[in-house]
Amino acid sequence: MIRAMGTRPTGLSSAAFTLTVLGAIMTTAFLSPSGTALGQDADSGNGFSHVETVVSDQGVQAYLASSDFVPVVSINFAFDGGIETDPAGKEGRANLVTTLLDEGAGDIRSQEFQRRLADLSISMRFSAGIEEINGTLYTTKEHLDEALDLLALALTEPRFDPEPVERMRDSVAGAIRSNTGDPGWIGRRAFLERVLGDHPFARPSRGTMESLMALEVDDLRQFIEERFTRDALTVAVAGDITADELGPALDRAFGDLPASGEPAEVPDWEPPEPFSTVVEWQGPQSILMLAQAGISRDHPDYYAALVMNHILGGGGFGSRLTEEVRERRGLTYGIGSGFYNTDVANLLMVNSSLAHGNVVPALDLIRQEWATMREDGVTQSELDDAKRYITGSFPLQLTSTRDLSSMLLSMQLQNLGEDYIRERNALIQAVTVEDVNWIANSLLDPEALSVLVVGQPPEEFSADETISAREIVDRELGR
Repeated sequence: MIRAMGTRPTGLSSAAFTLTVLGAIMTTAFLSPSGTALGQDADSGNGFSHVETVVSDQGVQAYLASSDFVPVVSINFAFDGGIETDPAGKEGRANLVTTLLDEGAGDIRSQEFQRRLADLSISMRFSAGIEEINGTLYTTKEHLDEALDLLALALTEPRFDPEPVERMRDSVAGAIRSNTGDPGWIGRRAFLERVLGDHPFARPSRGTMESLMALEVDDLRQFIEERFTRDALTVAVAGDITADELGPALDRAFGDLPASGEPAEVPDWEPPEPFSTVVEWQGPQSILMLAQAGISRDHPDYYAALVMNHILGGGGFGSRLTEEVRERRGLTYGIGSGFYNTDVANLLMVNSSLAHGNVVPALDLIRQEWATMREDGVTQSELDDAKRYITGSFPLQLTSTRDLSSMLLSMQLQNLGEDYIRERNALIQAVTVEDVNWIANSLLDPEALSVLVVGQPPEEFSADETISAREIVDRELGR
């Protein structure tokens, strides 16, 4: 069974006891550091000097990075509870809701709502994540009030008229059909189902064709009533707005939401035993996916793990996996590793695409690199190179007002604190060889790697089970 991480013994220095960093990108399961050294020269002169917390009269709280350098305002926000809250048989509900929030609200019908956004150059976007519903509002300072009013309507009085509902349902159905022709998507679906079992996190974000067609307007309204409450709301703002101006703006956008609601309930997850699965797919190449227990975002050694993964497989052409499996042996078109983190599941994953006949030698090399790093650790030179890249690229990840508001939202969702942007690089720099080698020895386990292959691996590849991609496709399409 996937084993849980322990805590490091005393006596070893670590940057990670102070703060933890944002975990993983859900779609690809690869970690990419983001953010910027706020107020430094690399911030492209945008004028931001500090992050502060603003609380409105109605109790809406937001992180703010204020600057009048450019007359724009960017707002990122999230409501707790996303795809995980879709009821069985109603998968795709959260996603369909987010496609319809800007398709008419209040007494404004869909086309008129879209026209007003376009005429005032307002960008309003919504998306459904596993654990949150995310939204963004980007507007000029001149049209901020109109943008806030439209956002308030979208959140409190979405129309869900028949024409846009069916139009967006058809659009989602088209995406489901398109996904079933993608071996990478099939691999991710099969892998998450195998790892997460019947946990809500394993459900398809868009639903299946059957569950999508079963959704009714009452289901969509129920979601709005249950999830869109002020106590479930997190807000971040950047741009040309002061703290005094932001308080009333927060109430203008979010003040009409119910004050509280029932929190999203997520069941516990029981890790599976390591497995080896083949998904038969008739295509020109195979997709190889591996996973073992990862490390939580609040673990005291997360920064050391971040650096370790960069050296192992998260650093592109500078990583060991790319150097050994692709560059020296020519066994893959591309390979990378990264963390997959949710509130209940933490995994370290590898993803690669390769010729069918290269599956077995590539898998052997991956396991060998896993064991080598576990037993021998990393060198000082590797550590220095990794820290130089991670810290040096940090400011380049955040060069716009939109990027900054997005980062401020992540800082709150991950409980990183207002000073995260200023502190992050120092915490990376404080990671030592001993820190990385301890976490590598504690975390990496080649025998615990679960393996899934989509394609036609050679006969010498030993699998516990073989399933047909057609089974997954038929289920998604309701056939």
